[in-house]
Amino acid sequence: KKAVQDTKPLVSGVFVPLIIEDTVTSYVSLQNVDIENAFSESDVRLLETLANSMSVALENARLFDETNRLLKETEQGKAELAVINSVQEGLVREIDIQGIYKLVGSRIRDLFNAQVVIIATFDHEKKLEHFNYHIEKGETSYPDPRPFDKVRQHLITTGQNILINENYKKAAAEFGMKVVPGTEAPKSLLFMPMKVGEKVTGYVSLQNIDEEHAFSFSDVRLLSTLANSMSVALENARLFDETNRLLKETEQRTAELAVINSVQDGLARELDMQGIYDLVGDRVQKLFKAQVVLIATFDLTNAREHFNYFFEDGKKIKADPRPISKLRQRLIDGKHTIYIGTEHQAIYEYGITVIADTEMPKSFLFVPLLAGNEIRGYVSLQNIDTEYAFSDSDVRLLETLSNSMSVALENARLFDETTRLLKETEQRTAELAVINSVQEGLAKELDIHGIYNLVGDRLCKLFPESQTLVIRTFNHEINQEYFEYFIEKNVDMKVDPRPFMWANKQLIQSKQPLLI
Repeated sequence: KKAVQDTKPLVSGVFVPLIIEDTVTSYVSLQNVDIENAFSESDVRLLETLANSMSVALENARLFDETNRLLKETEQGKAELAVINSVQEGLVREIDIQGIYKLVGSRIRDLFNAQVVIIATFDHEKKLEHFNYHIEKGETSYPDPRPFDKVRQHLITTGQNILINENYKKAAAEFGMKVVPGTEAPKSLLFMPMKVGEKVTGYVSLQNIDEEHAFSFSDVRLLSTLANSMSVALENARLFDETNRLLKETEQRTAELAVINSVQDGLARELDMQGIYDLVGDRVQKLFKAQVVLIATFDLTNAREHFNYFFEDGKKIKADPRPISKLRQRLIDGKHTIYIGTEHQAIYEYGITVIADTEMPKSFLFVPLLAGNEIRGYVSLQNIDTEYAFSDSDVRLLETLSNSMSVALENARLFDETTRLLKETEQRTAELAVINSVQEGLAKELDIHGIYNLVGDRLCKLFPESQTLVIRTFNHEINQEYFEYFIEKNVDMKVDPRPFMWANKQLIQSKQPLLI
């Protein structure tokens, strides 16, 4: 047998095994490097007895240590279970997503040897992490979102936790980690992924600024359980929010449909164009959060807009037409809705100026009135006090109402056009009847004064609103006019010839009717 390094070879030796239930666990040895046969049988026997006693004592000590270890593990397990149960009880009651971050973050801060606790979520589409809970040395902060680094990408790819208990600078250089601005570099780091199914949605991080090896395997196990519980709670909260959102959208759509139906019912009965403007304008100003409601139409030939409905601060205003502005031209060219959320944007991007004696709004919504592909005008909501005052549902509802009004206005226009054409046809028919009757009379009348009297009398009946009717003839050689027929207030007037006056000269020169 070789001697232990730097020791002398033995000359005499006794080796006695330490046995526990037929298993040799170790041994005791006596050795003499100078004398042969240095140990007697009684020495061997005594050493065997001592070895047996030591074997029993060592086994008792091992069993005691094992019992203590198991007891500690049991106590640790109970403590962890108590923590998990208390957190889960809180999560069951918490439906608000930010409330979940705050509840778990606060509990984690109390449980672990960490000055920094972070809960972050991932925006996979934009490859950004968002900090939902960030506390360092008792100070809460709200860092801006930032791009994924190698550590976050590793979390997403593997779905496994990352424990860095030493050599942080080396790990930071390898993974490209950077501390959040205004915070200290840690000496121990633990990243625990949060998952929904197989997808990593975010992480929980513990960081100790002062100590290496600050986090034990039991810390890792406990944080894993808490992260899993929080992931489930967050998914439940997200589903709850999504359900509420869909429910609200359904209720909103139902309310919008009721509004649309009621307006369309009114429009179906309304054929007067101004009545349509008033009906829609009155309904719109009651529906929306807007102190100003405008309905205007465009005169594209003269590049002017006309205000058909103007409501501001509880009263209707009469506004004169004005030139088409830069914003209205954008509306005409684009034929799509324009939403302006701030006063600054309105002034400097769109060049909006207020109408005299009115206030400058902070939010604007302009929806075009279209007939086919032709823009006829617009409806506008304006809020004087609040920026971004109108929601997506406001925009959607106003667009639907504007479309309905466009249809109603076009129907009213077609009705007016049809009525006008009908009246023109009736007028032409009446005129034709008059002409025919006069021509019949003229065909039978050969006396020139009889012709003047026949036509004059018929014209008096045709135009009863005229108190005076005159038929005159011109003698161009002597520049005189002759009164062939003169009736005033049913009295036959006799007037001598007279020189041409200015009206005669105008008629002779222009050969056109003269209407004053």
